[in-house]
Amino acid sequence: MKKIVLVFLAFISVNAFAQKLYSDSAYKKITPHVKLSDAIIDTGNVEKLILKKKKLTSIPNEIFKMTELEYLDLSKNKIDSIPREIANLKNLRVLILSKNKIKKIPIELYTLKKLKVLDISSNDISKLPRGIKALSTLEELNLWNTSIDNLPYDIDEVKTLKVIDMRGILLNFEMQEELLELLPKVKLYLSPPCNCTF
Repeated sequence: MKKIVLVFLAFISVNAFAQKLYSDSAYKKITPHVKLSDAIIDTGNVEKLILKKKKLTSIPNEIFKMTELEYLDLSKNKIDSIPREIANLKNLRVLILSKNKIKKIPIELYTLKKLKVLDISSNDISKLPRGIKALSTLEELNLWNTSIDNLPYDIDEVKTLKVIDMRGILLNFEMQEELLELLPKVKLYLSPPCNCTF
């Protein structure tokens, strides 16, 4: 009975985490643009843009002209790459690219100095490039259900980092121990360790 209760409590805490990890509490009062055509007309005033489930295969070039953007959600599309022009979005604080077909993260992403939340979960990404310490305000990193089993060596230099979600990634006990030792102040969400060698 105790085990059932513990499992239930763990399930509740994970669900609560999932709900609040990428909460946009700072942006709740900002009405998002949900149509690209409306956002294009209003370029210069677009702080929050949500284009979920729009069957996009690439990030529209028009978005890179919206340099005032602080919150960009392009999840649940078919985007296969992140262009270098992502560096234009200097004011971006929240970037959500989950559930796409992205395979590579460009180094230009690390020029987004104000970025606090980066969600690249459920993409076919196997590694992050070196230089992540440049994201000096990053607080939340979601790598859930990717193939990233090794974090960049300089990630411990991102002193603002609070949470990393690495659930759904195959990591053995030793690999998990290494991560926990490397990032003692970061809340790491991990699946149970696998009985595997790499």
